[in-house]
Amino acid sequence: MSRFALARSLAAVSTVCLALAACSGEPSEADMKAAVEQTFGGMNEQLGGVGKLIGKDLSTKVKGFRKLACAEAKGNPGFACDFEMTLNGPLGEKTEKASGRFVKGDKGWAVFEK
Repeated sequence: MSRFALARSLAAVSTVCLALAACSGEPSEADMKAAVEQTFGGMNEQLGGVGKLIGKDLSTKVKGFRKLACAEAKGNPGFACDFEMTLNGPLGEKTEKASGRFVKGDKGWAVFEK
């Protein structure tokens, strides 16, 4: 194998390694927001029947979201992340800081308690 062919092969392997590393990194702000929205979506489904019975919308929607920090979770898979979100729910709008453990699965990112 010539030096040029070897250098080209090493460059290709390096590119693939970098791409895989980027895919397995921490979640983006959009990934985190989608995971939190999915969690609220499940809760909203469960509360939908109760809301219909009492004639009130009990759903909670994520109006704003900001990623603050992430680090690899210690002793668990995924990333321990801090974030700030603005929620609009039955009691009005509020902004709060929260933490969660984000794990990437076959269907995207999911959020769990830290």
